[in-house]
Parts: sequence; structure tokens; C-alpha cells
Amino acid sequence: MSISEDRLHLLLPNQLKRAVSDRAERMGVSVGEYVRRLIRADLSDADGGVPPVDFPFGKNPIETGRTEGSIQHDQPD
Repeated sequence: MSISEDRLHLLLPNQLKRAVSDRAERMGVSVGEYVRRLIRADLSDADGGVPPVDFPFGKNPIETGRTEGSIQHDQPD
């Protein structure tokens, strides 16, 4: 089964963003994972308990050995 993803940008008031970040940190997950869990739970409730397909973020990570991949992502090895 093919899995795809789309980026979603949100604007939040500063206080709400801090609260979301703090909550995600206490849970030991990223803000993105926290938001995905909230959306998944809401959709599950709305659909009578049928959750949408879970995207396997971080379950099979690719190790490249690079430590600054987000900074030098377009540089040759």
C-alpha cells in the first residue's frame, strides 16, 4: 500500500503554540505527532470509532550518518 503525506501549515496564537509544544514535550512526542494524534482521535470519534490509517513516522528510520542533514541537505556527500 502506498503511503503519502501532505504538509499542513497552521497559524496559532503564541500562548496556544507554547501550550501545544509543552504538552507534546511532556508526552515525549513531536508537535506534529501530538497534532496527528489529536486529529486522529477526533476523526475516530466522528466516524463512530474507525480511526484513519496511521502513517508510520519514525518506525523504520533511514540512517545516513549525516548529523546536519537539515542544514546541508542539498550538499553532495
